[in-house]
Amino acid sequence: MDYSIYLTDACNLNCKYCYEKNMHYNREISFENMKKIIDLEIKNKSKESIITFFGGEPLLKKDLIYDIVKYIKSKKSKTRFLYNMTTNGVLIDDEFVKFFENNDFISLSISIDGAADSQNENRVTKNGMATYELVAQNVKKMLSKSEIVVAVPVVTKNNVRYSYQNICNIIEMGFKKISFQFDFTANWTDEDLSIIKEEFEKISQKYIERMRNEIHLIEIDEKIRTYIDDEIDCNNNCSVGLRDVNVGTDGNIYPCMQFMYNEEYVIGNCNDGIDKNRQIEVHKMLKEEMIDCKECAYKKRCNHTCSCLNKAYTGNPKQVAPFTCEIERLMIDTADNIAEILFKEKNPVFIQKFYNRFYNSIERTINKRKE
Repeated sequence: MDYSIYLTDACNLNCKYCYEKNMHYNREISFENMKKIIDLEIKNKSKESIITFFGGEPLLKKDLIYDIVKYIKSKKSKTRFLYNMTTNGVLIDDEFVKFFENNDFISLSISIDGAADSQNENRVTKNGMATYELVAQNVKKMLSKSEIVVAVPVVTKNNVRYSYQNICNIIEMGFKKISFQFDFTANWTDEDLSIIKEEFEKISQKYIERMRNEIHLIEIDEKIRTYIDDEIDCNNNCSVGLRDVNVGTDGNIYPCMQFMYNEEYVIGNCNDGIDKNRQIEVHKMLKEEMIDCKECAYKKRCNHTCSCLNKAYTGNPKQVAPFTCEIERLMIDTADNIAEILFKEKNPVFIQKFYNRFYNSIERTINKRKE
């Protein structure tokens, strides 16, 4: 089992589009509860478990992160623990960079919206101060040590027409992997969708140009794989509480982030672990084919069954937002165009990336670091 652990509900920023503002209770998970999760996983004799440090802002609790990794090492168990983190990047320092290098991190996601203007428009400190320069300096520290650092820009209504510029800025900073998100708190319009289409046409050209440098646009890559292999169903990526779960500061276990702190979706707790019957019950309740989507030709290539995404956009885990449909179709069309161009020119990185089943740049990086 993989765990996203909310170390704290507090955050050091005041982002305009933050979807967690209603969850900022200044609570934090106890070290004892974290140890219980680790002990349960070891008791279950899991071969491998990924621990994602999440928040709020997880680096507000650096010492807790250091302590739990130290505790895991002290157990000397056969379970291999790997680590992941999502951070706003403000609190990265030399001590953390060294810690990151010396432990089994498979990824570090940094929320950065791109160019300075976009970053500073939305991602500000509690007293309204800009964050771009500081985050950019910290990104440089991380990228000098590892290529498994992922940029997570958010496309919003006030920066949507700068999407291409922002992606270019992120690439120039040295990021190899980018996972773009859309602000689901926004009231998107048809005009916005037209702008998104224009911006992503330019982004697709940048992706094609930089393919030789092993650039990964995660959402586009996913669609390309579904284009190449008919057996792939991207809806299987979302297990909704079966393969990975979220652990709250309250000590309860939830199936996904959009269901945090809602008693209706609790599937266990740190003391007793996961209630298997409840886990399956909640999974079946949330993971089902949408009636309106059953006849859609894109259904295997579209994330329409992601109840977390649906709840974020519509408030209902079983209702797909029109915006989701439009964006998914746009991503699929963009991916297909990219794939056709790169395949025809027999781009070597593209061929390796999508046709060599042993290809995985992250795993190669981790293994190389351990040699």
